[in-house]
Amino acid sequence: MTPTESTPSTPSTPVNTVNTCQHRSTPVNTSQHRQHYLQLNIYYKANDIYIGMALPKGYNQLNNLKAILCKVDVAKDCSFSVREDILPYMYNRWHYHPELELTMIRKGRGICMVGDSMEDFEDGDIVLLGANLPHMWRNCAEYFTQHSDLHIETIAIHFDENFWGNTFGNLPELKCLRELFDKAKLGLKIKGQTREALQHKIEQTLQASGIKRIEYLLHMLELIASSDSCVTLSSTGFAKAVYVNNSDKINDIFNYTFANFKRKLTINEIAAAVNLSPHSFCRYFKTRTLKTYWQFLTEVRVGYACKLLIQNRMSISRVCYESGFHNLSNFNRCFKFIIKKSPLQYFKEYSNS
Repeated sequence: MTPTESTPSTPSTPVNTVNTCQHRSTPVNTSQHRQHYLQLNIYYKANDIYIGMALPKGYNQLNNLKAILCKVDVAKDCSFSVREDILPYMYNRWHYHPELELTMIRKGRGICMVGDSMEDFEDGDIVLLGANLPHMWRNCAEYFTQHSDLHIETIAIHFDENFWGNTFGNLPELKCLRELFDKAKLGLKIKGQTREALQHKIEQTLQASGIKRIEYLLHMLELIASSDSCVTLSSTGFAKAVYVNNSDKINDIFNYTFANFKRKLTINEIAAAVNLSPHSFCRYFKTRTLKTYWQFLTEVRVGYACKLLIQNRMSISRVCYESGFHNLSNFNRCFKFIIKKSPLQYFKEYSNS
């Protein structure tokens, strides 16, 4: 989900509804409008959220939930939604929606959390997210300063798995798409030549109307289904849906972590920040995310280290301390465990590419 879909228009509106076929937001870079966007997130409230790959079997009607975190409405004369956003920043809470989502980051940098994964995103990145897969987009810190001249540009396509009808969707020739939708339940990041081809097609879909829109979408899905350049984002261990009551607490944990991960953090501190005892905090976080808080904090720090290695060309030792680690050997060990390569290898491969 891209920025405006989970941002309510008023404090009393917990669910934002995008009721458009093709919607374009114009650039917003004045300090007044930027402050307005910063304030919107403060007001957002939601009582319930699912963190998991999919809703429980038989629980496929979002209206059955006490609170719908995000709903995408499609115009009456369209079968799916295509939207372009040009906004000061991208930052929304954990959310999900019944539609699949194909998003291209035309311009912008930050972190995308999908299921139990955390990935940097940058200009040109494309991801396909399955139905009801929780995710969150957040730009880098420099986007949030009041006088920043940075902005993000995205194109998001939201479509129901059977938007073309059950008869067409169940044709033998579309078996590859049904398999693709199943893979997308964990989230897919598209790379290589497939990504380059999709960038042009997504732009075409934004401009298209009538049958051309369906033609372009079908072609894009075929490209992804036949590609060997797709990387799975979330782990299969995240497939179990976990129901979370009071989503504000988990979001408070995320926000506190993002604001303080560069310094030493203790369980006592983070637990106190969300009004839990240390024992209750550890149990709460593990139940909701299927990982320990230290695993999550390490992923945040390693993700930030990747950004520093790519953008700032810092020495590895400096990256270690700037990203919240206090021991170089521990940094190298954690980095290699998560990224599957050493910081030096990561830096060299990115530089060569």
